[in-house]
Amino acid sequence: MVTIIISPRDRYSGVLECIRLVYKYTPEPFTLMVLDLGYPTQVREKIERLLTPHDNASIINLGLMTPMRALARVRDRIDTQFVMLLDNDSQITEGWLPPLLEVVKDENVAVVNPLTLEKEGVDQGAMLRTHLYTNEIRSIEVAGVQYLIESKSFRRSLPETLPKEIRASDMFELHGVLFRTNILKTIEIPDMVIREHIDIGLQLHRMGKKVLSQPNSVVIFDNLGTRMTLSDMRYFFHRWSKKRCWHSAREFERRWGLNFYSEDAMYLWVFRRRVFLICRWLYLPIPIANKITGAAARIYNWFNPIYEPLEDPIGQSERFLP
Repeated sequence: MVTIIISPRDRYSGVLECIRLVYKYTPEPFTLMVLDLGYPTQVREKIERLLTPHDNASIINLGLMTPMRALARVRDRIDTQFVMLLDNDSQITEGWLPPLLEVVKDENVAVVNPLTLEKEGVDQGAMLRTHLYTNEIRSIEVAGVQYLIESKSFRRSLPETLPKEIRASDMFELHGVLFRTNILKTIEIPDMVIREHIDIGLQLHRMGKKVLSQPNSVVIFDNLGTRMTLSDMRYFFHRWSKKRCWHSAREFERRWGLNFYSEDAMYLWVFRRRVFLICRWLYLPIPIANKITGAAARIYNWFNPIYEPLEDPIGQSERFLP
């Protein structure tokens, strides 16, 4: 009934625990595809050993590439009604699948978001807090130009403070998301490293399909808290290069005739994570790494000022979709 596709997002490490939890918490039957996007030989061999006892799993070697390109390469191989896209630094939790399947029974529902929680890492806060419950596409006009803004409800809230009901959402995130397979095979998979979830959300809206969030299914992702190896950082820098981010922004602009408010903040976001990862690679504790990252960001911003003409852009924005 379900195919689970595990793909690198930010790193290579984490995939073994991701696979173990899939087999621990997912009821049979399901099919597992592990996408090898340049895993180091030692990690690849460990994956193969871990999957040896299971006849429902395969490793697909695609070489070094971004997750969206990899998904476009493998989606025709999916032969189940539903597919779960799962980043390899995400961890499913007990009972995650039945609540998603219950929601996606409605044929008008194309995508179901689990509640996505994040472990403390690149910024400080509670050890476990909300990364995504629902998110909304909003728009704002600045100097006669219309921009989009992404707004996440309950961002960084404690999980126990969240509403418990299923709610509509404009889009999703790829830490973990359940798709109806026939919809995934119909949409265009954009060749992007940013904004891809927003692009697909707009496509689904154009098709008249729903995106829902199901808080009774929980996925937890590692917000860069675990120290990366050199091979992890190689993949991170490949995916999140400034050049790829810039081309992704231009591709979104070409496809939709719109761009995002304060695009410069995205490049600062990438810079901050690079500094943080280097600090952690040097075994600096997370609080110290965050302080150094903050200081480096202020220096970066001095030479690369971010154009943010509005003090409260989200507060002044309005919903983009009807």
